[in-house]
Amino acid sequence: MSTRYLTEKVSAFLQSRAGNTVEQHRITVYLLHSVLVVTIILLQFMGLGGSHDRLPLSMSAIHLAVCLLSLSLYLTRRLTLSQAFSLTALVAQCAIAVRFFYFSSVRPDHFLQLILVNQIVSLLAIFFLVMGFVRLTPFIVSTISMISYGCVAIFLQEPSLWRLFGFFLFVQYFLCVLGELLRRNVMSVSKENASLQYGRTALLRAVRLNAQEIEGYLRMSSHRNPSADDVDRLFAMLTPVSQRNLVNAVRLHLKNHLADDCDLAQLFPCLTKSETDVCRLILEGKKGREICLLLNKTENNINVTRNHIRKKLNVPTDQDLRKFLLNLLIEKGYLNKGERKR
Repeated sequence: MSTRYLTEKVSAFLQSRAGNTVEQHRITVYLLHSVLVVTIILLQFMGLGGSHDRLPLSMSAIHLAVCLLSLSLYLTRRLTLSQAFSLTALVAQCAIAVRFFYFSSVRPDHFLQLILVNQIVSLLAIFFLVMGFVRLTPFIVSTISMISYGCVAIFLQEPSLWRLFGFFLFVQYFLCVLGELLRRNVMSVSKENASLQYGRTALLRAVRLNAQEIEGYLRMSSHRNPSADDVDRLFAMLTPVSQRNLVNAVRLHLKNHLADDCDLAQLFPCLTKSETDVCRLILEGKKGREICLLLNKTENNINVTRNHIRKKLNVPTDQDLRKFLLNLLIEKGYLNKGERKR
C-alpha cells in the first residue's frame, strides 16, 4: 500500500512539473542523481567508503551542500532543471580535482585507487548529465576531469594512470557527443509531437468536435449503404448536443432542397424507388456521372431509368428532364418561381 501511495505521489509530482514525457524523464534522472550523490556521501561520512582525511571529507561536504541547495532551489522554481543539474555536476568535478591534487601530493594509502575511483565518479556524472539531456555541461565536466587527471598523471609519472588516460578520454567525449546527438533528436521529435498536438487541437476547435465524434463521422461516411447499426454506432459516439445539431442540419437540408424521398414518392406515385432516387438527384443538379457514383450504378443503368421516368411522366423528347420536373413542382405548389434558379 505504501509503495502504491509513493508511486502515485511521484507520478503526480512529475505531471505537475512537466508537460510531456521528455521533461518527466529529465526530472527523474536528476532526482535519481541527487539521491545517489546524497547516499554515497553519507556512506563516506559513516566510514563505509572513500578517504577519511579531512580535506576529502570537506570536499564531500561541499558537494553534498551544493547538491541539496540546488535541489531545493529547483523545487522552489528558482533554478531550472539544467541549471540545478549543471551546478551540482560542476561543483562535484571541482571537488574531485581538489582531491586529485591532494592525493598526488600527500599520497595516502591506496591513493592510485582513490584517484581512479574519483575519475569513475566523474564518468558517472557525465553519464547522468547525458541521460538528463543537459546541454554543454557534459563537455565542460569532461574537460575539467581530463585536465586534472592528466596533470596528476604527469606529476606522479605513474604508467598505470597513463594507460587509462586514453580510455577515459575516449569514453567521456564519446558519451558527450552521443548525448548531444541524442538530445537533439529527442528535442526534435518532441517539437514535432507538440506541433502535431497543436494542429490536432486546432482542428478539433475549428470543427467544434472531439476526436471520438470525428471518428464516428468518418466511419459513417465510409459506408455507401449504412445500416441501422452503423447509424446507431455513429449516434452513440456523438454527444447529445452533436446529435441534436446533426438531426437539425438534416431536417434543414431536406426542407431547403425538397430532397425527401417521401415527398417525391407522394408527388410521383407511378415511379419506383430507384426512379425516385434518380429524380431527386436530377432536381439537385447532379450530372450523369455523379448520379452513377452516388447510386453505385452504371451509366447505362441510369440512362434506362431516365427513359422510364420520361415515359411514365410523359416528358417530351425535346425537353430537359430537370426543367420539366421543376415546372411540375411549381405547378403543384412545391416551389416558387424564384426557387427554380437554385
